[in-house]
Amino acid sequence: MHDVLKAWSSLSPDSTQLLICDLQEQIVARSKTNPPDELSKSAEVICELAKLFNIPITFSLVPEGNEAPKLIAPLKPFANGTNQFLRASASPFIDKATPEHLKSLKRKTLLLAGFATEVVVLHAALHAVEAGLNPIIVVDACGGMSERTESAALEQVWQGGGIVSSVVSIATALSPDFTQETGQKMFQVVQKLRLA
Repeated sequence: MHDVLKAWSSLSPDSTQLLICDLQEQIVARSKTNPPDELSKSAEVICELAKLFNIPITFSLVPEGNEAPKLIAPLKPFANGTNQFLRASASPFIDKATPEHLKSLKRKTLLLAGFATEVVVLHAALHAVEAGLNPIIVVDACGGMSERTESAALEQVWQGGGIVSSVVSIATALSPDFTQETGQKMFQVVQKLRLA
């Protein structure tokens, strides 16, 4: 069993980056384990937290037929010309540009969100471990094809050296003191999940 406390203690605003995979309009609609609207809200909140804590966000996207990939609407404000990477593989780490970009950020903790948990999230997490990163799956910002297959994928991530967590747990680890200004702002962002 890997050292969870050591990996979890590496979670700080200065050492963390966020990788979001395939949270695109047509793809998220297929989520069976996490309703698309709840998945979208959780993904939006983790991006808002990343912005609050100056955590870099990277988007890994796949083609949608002959059309350009379309991020779900809540994530569009966080995307720009330098943080989106197109791929045609099960893992962002197979394509050259994405892992080079992630490495250039010099942050060892990798928050991971996306669809499907059984495919891109699983493979990205295991490849992240191989690359010397500490992957943390943001489970409420992920969606799977079935409860059975998603559970198996999350167990495989755990056995492979990753951590499975949630938006609220990650937020409160990044800013555990609610008396500080950042902690209060974090708390306001996280409250949006209760209103969803």
